[in-house]
Amino acid sequence: MNKDKNTLFKTTRTLTFRDMDPAKIMFFGHIFDFTHDAYEQFVMASGFSWKEYFESADFAVPIRFSESDFRSPLLAGETYEISVSVCSFGHTSFKMKYIFSKGITVYAVVHLVHTIIDLKTKQKAPIPDIIRQRFEKYLEQKDSNSLP
Repeated sequence: MNKDKNTLFKTTRTLTFRDMDPAKIMFFGHIFDFTHDAYEQFVMASGFSWKEYFESADFAVPIRFSESDFRSPLLAGETYEISVSVCSFGHTSFKMKYIFSKGITVYAVVHLVHTIIDLKTKQKAPIPDIIRQRFEKYLEQKDSNSLP
């Protein structure tokens, strides 16, 4: 178990004109494209090769739940930092968090829950030890003084 302060994976994304909607703010659905791009980078920073994780013959890691909380408009031409962490591990799934920010301002928070699927049986399966081990350093630490 990670007893030290958790590690955040960080990357950036500069929004382009094509990312905008008619109101000249980011089209809401693109947030999931951007989180997936950050997730792919996170997986590789965790020690997996792209092929090892995304082309595994044993398991797949589909998303079973997603939510986004937009707090301020995201604009074309602006670069946002994306901080990625693991909120929690279950037996067959894990929850990820993506925070889109610029300076101290948070623009959006996205949560995704990934479930492990055994590709042979097409059923849920336990999280492989190697995923748990490599992602664990990004596990958020629960503050004992905070509310659940």
